[in-house]
Amino acid sequence: MRLKGKVAVITGAGQRQGDIIGNGRAAAVLFAREGAKLLLANRSVASLEETRELLRKEGLDAECVIADISKEEDCAALINAAVSRFGRIDILHNNVGIGGRDGDTVKIERHAWDNIFNVNLTGAMLISKHVLPIMRSQKSGSITHVSSIAAIASYPLIAYKTSKAALHEFVRWLAFENAPHNIRCNVLMLGYIDTPMAIEGYHEATGAPRETIRKQRDASVPMGRMGTAWETATAAVFLASDDASYITGAVIPVDGGMHTRVG
Repeated sequence: MRLKGKVAVITGAGQRQGDIIGNGRAAAVLFAREGAKLLLANRSVASLEETRELLRKEGLDAECVIADISKEEDCAALINAAVSRFGRIDILHNNVGIGGRDGDTVKIERHAWDNIFNVNLTGAMLISKHVLPIMRSQKSGSITHVSSIAAIASYPLIAYKTSKAALHEFVRWLAFENAPHNIRCNVLMLGYIDTPMAIEGYHEATGAPRETIRKQRDASVPMGRMGTAWETATAAVFLASDDASYITGAVIPVDGGMHTRVG
């Protein structure tokens, strides 16, 4: 068990409704299977409870906190809850991210732009800000922020891609700044993953049948298929574990080779 005895905070541990598992929920399940003690956070209480119920069916469990990481008071309360319950925090896995199909700079709505940046970038900064004093006092820790291939590719998701590109640079700084404290900071850069957020989002936006969307996305991946949330969770476990003890400041593609087409 690669995470036995470690305390992990996972944000975005719920998911939208769909017929498959999402990245945050899959990460929660695999972290628990690997022995981690979990504090899970999400904005939706119903979705978070579904994640905990899934864990309990396997004889596992987690503490749950409702939190919006774009709000500093929620980030502080989340970290305080983890320390109060477990006494330490070894892992932060930030799976939170939102987007919107703005498509053209002249069509960008300021409130949508601000909301995406508040969640994807400012939220990542705030939750990092509040967990770092704990990890520095321990002289150890692992922070992983989840990003997207959109950060380096041309997608009609302008606010989303720009926020994720900025996130990469923020994490590079975190890695440099916190290496002397033995805190590792990395990015998981996801490509096309078969999750409810992706499939249901495009289905609602375009009206296209779900299987048509899946076939189109499969065909865009060099490996010929989308990834699964279990594959992203496996990579997340690796980065959180001691197996990755000398990896920091890295952007790890989990994308079936999509990044090889960029440029």
